[in-house]
Amino acid sequence: MAFYLGIDGGGSKTAALVTDENGAPHGRGLAGGSNHLRVGIETATRNIVQAVNIANVESGLAIRQIEYAYCGIAGSDHPEHHERVVDSLKTFFPRGNFIVDTDARIALTGAVGFGSGVVVIAGTGSVAFGRNEKGEECRAGGWGPIVGDEGSGYAIGRDGLVAILRAYDGRGPATLMTDLLCNEQDICNPADLPRYVYSASTRSDDIARIGEMVLEAAKGGDAVAHEIVDRAAHDLAECVIAVAQKLGIENESFPVAYVGGAFETGELLVGPMREKILAVAPRAHLSRPLHTPVEGAAMMAIRAAQSPRPTRR
Repeated sequence: MAFYLGIDGGGSKTAALVTDENGAPHGRGLAGGSNHLRVGIETATRNIVQAVNIANVESGLAIRQIEYAYCGIAGSDHPEHHERVVDSLKTFFPRGNFIVDTDARIALTGAVGFGSGVVVIAGTGSVAFGRNEKGEECRAGGWGPIVGDEGSGYAIGRDGLVAILRAYDGRGPATLMTDLLCNEQDICNPADLPRYVYSASTRSDDIARIGEMVLEAAKGGDAVAHEIVDRAAHDLAECVIAVAQKLGIENESFPVAYVGGAFETGELLVGPMREKILAVAPRAHLSRPLHTPVEGAAMMAIRAAQSPRPTRR
């Protein structure tokens, strides 16, 4: 029996999955983030290796017994970044039997299979990625926390902190988020926020975790938090619409799967996002993904082994 490896490397965590040729799971591993743009190439590589080793131990396999590996790694889109990630993994995969790809593509495959559809991801970062029946693919969003990632956990968390500071200054309405920040983050004086936000040890995923607090406040009826979540929903919908229009499927029936921690709030975020998408693509149908991104990566490893391609392509 042949065994395959799927890797899902995001900004805050890395998941690995070993399956057989039928897709049955044999081992899983989890480690820290592996987007090298956020954690550095050495930490990213170490976390990938750690996740894979845990999965291999659970499956009772050695890395040499893996037929093929498919690595969906955040931050590997640009050719220069892609090459850097590939080079960092060559020692671990000396046979060259691996592919490095964007994490959005494995999420799409896991979410809707190999057919037409769109996946919208809202975790630490955000992106929409889609495919039509011709096999054409495109994306929208996913440009990082400074110039993009609208609707992501990071964006929701950042906007929540902005709202807390506006309330503290008297430039905006009072918000439940101020009390939640004190109770959950032990930051009881908003004037202390800059020291936390601009600290060298504070990363994007730390701000994204603040996003969970914003979602909690919105569920609790806080109007300011609800407005932030609604804005995030519309930003994510715009990404989905842009992808659908570029692929020419906005008038067709196609699945839109939503993936990522921000969607754990359910209809609070999904509801307004669905409304805006259906206004432009009325035959789209939103749903949870069929499979997880790491399962999508394992599916792609099985397919890639049937027609291997050079790791640098």
